[in-house]
Amino acid sequence: MKRRFIAFSAIAVGFFTVTGAQAAPVSQDDFQLATTANLVSLCSATSTDPLYTAAQNFCHGFTVGTYRALATEQAASSARNKLFCPAPNTPTRDQAIGAFVQWASSRPKTLGSSPTDGIAEYLAAQFPCK
Repeated sequence: MKRRFIAFSAIAVGFFTVTGAQAAPVSQDDFQLATTANLVSLCSATSTDPLYTAAQNFCHGFTVGTYRALATEQAASSARNKLFCPAPNTPTRDQAIGAFVQWASSRPKTLGSSPTDGIAEYLAAQFPCK
């Protein structure tokens, strides 16, 4: 169980740093995290953005916390149908982050949803249980 939890955490932390993407500057409003679009903005901040460090720290903290809450809830549930199941070979942090940002960016409905719902939707779509 611990090994799977570590893999889940790697996915969660990993899916929020973008490599090579053109991102809009982070605004103070993004830190209110009203939508998945705000989370994508924080997680895709470039190193030249004045709020880069704060954005990345916030992104990673929120993402890991949300992921762990979802994973813990799923583990404690007696439901047979799980929301997501991690791949045996988890992607690297940069790969997972880039994939989430790219995935969410192409889904206007997801961008307008809560960040927690955006993360859950991504996990269910990318790591379905068979």
